[in-house]
Amino acid sequence: MTLETTVSIVTAVICLFCAHLLLLRRQNTGVYLPLALMFLFHGISAGVGALAQIFDPDAVGLLFRFSVLVGGLEATLPFLLWVYVRALTTEGQLNAIPKLRYHVIPIVVVVLAFWSLLFLPDGFAETEFDENDPRVPGYILIALATLLADFVFKAMVATYIILIARRLMAYRSRLKDVFASTENRELTWIWVILVCMTFYFLANFTFTLSILSGLFTESAYETWIPTLHSIVLLGLFWALGIWGLRQRPGLTRHPVIVPPEPDQPPPRKYEKSALDDDRLQRIARKVEAAMTEDLLYRDPNLSLWDLAKHIGVTSHYVSQALNTYLQKNFFDLVNGWRIKEAIERLDKTDETILMIAYDVGFNSRSAFYKAFKREIGKTPSEFRR
Repeated sequence: MTLETTVSIVTAVICLFCAHLLLLRRQNTGVYLPLALMFLFHGISAGVGALAQIFDPDAVGLLFRFSVLVGGLEATLPFLLWVYVRALTTEGQLNAIPKLRYHVIPIVVVVLAFWSLLFLPDGFAETEFDENDPRVPGYILIALATLLADFVFKAMVATYIILIARRLMAYRSRLKDVFASTENRELTWIWVILVCMTFYFLANFTFTLSILSGLFTESAYETWIPTLHSIVLLGLFWALGIWGLRQRPGLTRHPVIVPPEPDQPPPRKYEKSALDDDRLQRIARKVEAAMTEDLLYRDPNLSLWDLAKHIGVTSHYVSQALNTYLQKNFFDLVNGWRIKEAIERLDKTDETILMIAYDVGFNSRSAFYKAFKREIGKTPSEFRR
């Protein structure tokens, strides 16, 4: 048994185990189902592919054809990862994917082109052909279809890397509109996976071009490159399994809905007609009072919804007041108040930095240092000297 086969079997076992755990979950099924299908499809493909390498190494039997058939499932993996990240970062109820056909068409093209390998005759790899053989044109078409599948799949991977990165940036921005402490909701692990995918994609694409140009021999592509491919996939799915199984949606909320005043029209995001300047100023003053008098910023788990409930208006109106009147997002507002109190206590007391950090509302020393450095330009230790 080769190293590539061994790694593929280990990957298949991990993927099928993770898929089983995810499919058993009854909460947030819309979030975890795409990830479960991703693990399931790759587990089946890797497992059957490994069996074909062991029991049908010459690709002459039904096991090889079955491995090609289930191998088509791999074409859905970039899409499923994007659907998972989309669901994980969605606020409120999940909506249908817009323009779904633009996601489905490339997948269908890759699968059908890849399945052209099913038309190869038994023992094709050991057969010698001359240029007058009538079967040669058909084999050339199959080779071209396989090459098309490879390049379209690479284009899909590149596209979904970009889409996921854009989604994560929008999610990070939204977290700062809603939460005062975001470190426990950040999806840094997905960024790491994206970076690894990008480097691997570039390396794989370079190797493909090198082989087509003759820089690398086909034998190299059939030996150590597939082994490297299997090891990288094992690492990616291992990381997905560790973090994906314990990840929770970051924008989950349980808000108390406060109905708008009878003379107010339904709110629209930051539309001037929803709130006049006087009402915005009143809301802003309530927010300031909640910070100066009630010291609400000291709550380490404070969210926009908690603040809205405290001052008796909808979270939408609070967000609108923050962005259009105070010109701050929720994260910067609350952490600004936390840093303000921390500066006073660092200057006038002998309390430890860690005690001050927790007292003013930070969840960790590292979050306090990062926010303090961003606000003041110095660390708390440097400021106190």
